[in-house]
Amino acid sequence: MLRPRFDDEEEVYIPEIGEDDSDFNMHDRIPHSNAGIALGWSALEQQMFDMLLLNRFAADDQELLDETARTISRLVETFEAHEIARIMSVAMMSFQLAAAEEKSFEDEYNKYRDYIKKHPEDVEEI
Repeated sequence: MLRPRFDDEEEVYIPEIGEDDSDFNMHDRIPHSNAGIALGWSALEQQMFDMLLLNRFAADDQELLDETARTISRLVETFEAHEIARIMSVAMMSFQLAAAEEKSFEDEYNKYRDYIKKHPEDVEEI
């Protein structure tokens, strides 16, 4: 099964489901990339790379994609799953911080680091 190539960025891939699909299994109905088919990817691999390449219609920046892939590899090599989930939560909150309070996570983190350098007694104990 080949995934259609979209001309319109607003189009969303939705698998066709026939009326006689009584044995329907959503796990089997995931989008498939042409490369993934050629490489014999499992459903998990297809889903993982579809998520990674979700912005493929808006940006064709190979360097950004490579950097993202390196970051993911580094995270997986360095942290356990619960730590990655915590990091992702903080990253999402940083977007909320920017939107709601017009503050930058990086700026606030640097303020924290500067404060702790001057007041080491106030460092949080883990």
